[in-house]
Amino acid sequence: MGATFLLALILYLDRAALSVLAPAIRQDLGLDALELGWVFSAFVWGYALFHIPAGWLGDRYGPRGVLAIIVILWSFFTAATARARTFASLMAIRFLFGAAEAGAAPNVSRSFARWIPFGERARAQGVFFAGMSAGGALAPPLATVLLVHLGWKAAFLMLGGFGAVWALAWYCWYRNDPQTHPAVNAAELELIAPQGEAAAPAPEIAWSRLLRKSNLWALLLMYFTYGYTGYIYITWFPTYLREARHLPVSLAGFLASVPSLLGMAAKPLGGWWSDRLTRLRGVVLGRRLVGVCGFSLGALAVLPGIMVSDPFLAVLFLAAADAGAALAHGVCFAVCLDVGMRRAGTLSALMLTMGSLGNAASALAFGGFLEYSNSWAPPFLIAMAANLAGALLWLKIDPREQLA
Repeated sequence: MGATFLLALILYLDRAALSVLAPAIRQDLGLDALELGWVFSAFVWGYALFHIPAGWLGDRYGPRGVLAIIVILWSFFTAATARARTFASLMAIRFLFGAAEAGAAPNVSRSFARWIPFGERARAQGVFFAGMSAGGALAPPLATVLLVHLGWKAAFLMLGGFGAVWALAWYCWYRNDPQTHPAVNAAELELIAPQGEAAAPAPEIAWSRLLRKSNLWALLLMYFTYGYTGYIYITWFPTYLREARHLPVSLAGFLASVPSLLGMAAKPLGGWWSDRLTRLRGVVLGRRLVGVCGFSLGALAVLPGIMVSDPFLAVLFLAAADAGAALAHGVCFAVCLDVGMRRAGTLSALMLTMGSLGNAASALAFGGFLEYSNSWAPPFLIAMAANLAGALLWLKIDPREQLA
């Protein structure tokens, strides 16, 4: 769990830094708002296209080598962002960066399917995604300091080094099968034993039958709505604070970390709540109730967030909206383990692909509205509607149905 938490922190630190450095990049390269929206979405298209291949590789070869390779690749492209000279080169680098990052969550899900007992799945996913929030919280102040003292190019070069260290440590320490790890004792193997089916070779998926499952589509569409809303706070939120709320660069950089700070607490809390409810009331209520409550809070907090005049209250409400949906983030992937097991990596990848499409829609919607109407309210209102739709979709998700 410590290793995957650090992985998630590095992943989001590298990803979210662009949102803080974007105004300086935009000025240096002469980009307009719509072009910046395309840059944000270039990452998403690479991310979306490579989820399923990366998830399949994890199911086929195991997360040990696959995760090490993809972390090395995304660290390289993080550093390479400093070499961008034009809109086209920046687009290409961010696309490749997204393609490399695509395999992280599916391969972590596959490792959890093999190592984490049933009663701890949602908590494990919550801790992993709390690492993402930690990276998202650390990125604005760290990137702001690097920008002020070194410039945006040096910032990307420095950020690229963290992942390489993690990849080496992971490959040396982790094992795809707990039985082959020298530090795992007999009691631990007995605890993990009920998960034995996860160690068997992954079966072939009957895609035509799988894609006709309404349970699958409820899961995928729910995560699409999460993708739309969550990406706002990774991409446009620092710019929103500077341009719509008229905050200075340093203050905007630090306040932009508030949603991630709340998310860092909400994600493990949601996982703990789901696992506890599952033990007391069964897996259906344990997963659904957290999802419905989290997404509903994510919708209800948006409207006061964009209407209040006080920028600090606005940050608090909008951060609460992001944290509300984040409460269910780990639970989304716990459901993938519930219904997928030996194909947990592939099913997580399918869900992440839909979330990435929501990311792309979010990035382009903001860029388009700003370019043509100069209004920040409509994309936030769409996010509110998306969270309400996601809450309703949770009522259709059945974690008892084996999909793969």
